[in-house]
Amino acid sequence: MEKAIEWVKNHKPHTAAIVIVVVAVIAVSIAAASGAFTQQDKTDTDEQKTVDVTLSVTADHGWDENSTPAIAHIEGNDVDFYHAVTPDADGNKGTSTVELAEGDYTVSFVSPVNSDGSAFDIYDTGAPVDITVDADAKTAPAVNCPMAQIPADKVTDDMLADIVNKTKDAIKKGDETLKGDAGTGILDKLDGNVAKNPNASDETKQEATDADKDVDVNDKPAQTTPSAKNDNNNKADSNAGSQASNNGSSNAGSASSKPSQSNKPSKPAHTHTWVNHTATRQVWVSNWVDVPDYGTQQVAVGTKFIFAYDGYTTTDINDAKAHAVALIKQGLPENYRNETIYENQTVQIGSHKEDHGSYTTETYVDYVYCSSCGARQ
Repeated sequence: MEKAIEWVKNHKPHTAAIVIVVVAVIAVSIAAASGAFTQQDKTDTDEQKTVDVTLSVTADHGWDENSTPAIAHIEGNDVDFYHAVTPDADGNKGTSTVELAEGDYTVSFVSPVNSDGSAFDIYDTGAPVDITVDADAKTAPAVNCPMAQIPADKVTDDMLADIVNKTKDAIKKGDETLKGDAGTGILDKLDGNVAKNPNASDETKQEATDADKDVDVNDKPAQTTPSAKNDNNNKADSNAGSQASNNGSSNAGSASSKPSQSNKPSKPAHTHTWVNHTATRQVWVSNWVDVPDYGTQQVAVGTKFIFAYDGYTTTDINDAKAHAVALIKQGLPENYRNETIYENQTVQIGSHKEDHGSYTTETYVDYVYCSSCGARQ
């Protein structure tokens, strides 16, 4: 640099100015290549945009404050959590909202259990739905879940056991609606309501009773939005690019200045949980019996004794003999005739077979479905 200054002093002004400009351009180029004029690193992640998604649950009958809630299972966009929807004061309808980050989700529901032991058929009426959350959309997504009540005597033990297991999973991976006092209240209702069902086995009842021992209602609520991405790796890549440019690799430096793409973990393959769906039908149960056949006939019921001499008539043989002796003593003829006495009577003349059966209600499995996604077999 000192040599350059000395050279400028010894040359004409316009020549020196030209040289100074050339040197300045070279200096700026070197500084740019070395990263001296690069902007401060920016984070590779924008602030997450979220949307309030409405969950609406309606029941045709039986869902009230004494029932367990309908529990929404929300999967997607690096989250997997549960959210409870409770019925309003009038019953049979409940609405709640969840805050979701932009992305794709699948929403399914776990059936409530009512205070009489009845439950709900969800997947015939409100199958799991896929939604896309977009903060720029004009309308926020809404998920509707209609439920049809299944009477207590039609709810099978397998169905109850499945609801108990899924409710426990929901408490484990639930948001604040399933934790603390809310979670304790849900497990208490589950225990009492399952016990009211006539088809619940002792094992299923015990599972419901012990549910509070298997889960921690005071555990930290589940994460409902994806974690913010860490940009340290991207900064490291940028620094590595700058070092590479100092070594003469300008292409490598340019590539490393771009934010790296984080690889999202692949979603595990869905495993079906098959549950029997039952229905009822009327079935004839035969009961064949012998039924007698009757008819009217003349039946001999006695005998008349009629005397020829005086027409004396009697139905008593001893009386007839005494009358004959009296006629003989008088020297009169004692002869008489017999006449059978008949009477019309209803008598059995045969029999035939008749089916005296009756209809009975039979429960049968009409199909099986996946309690998570609603697929059928």
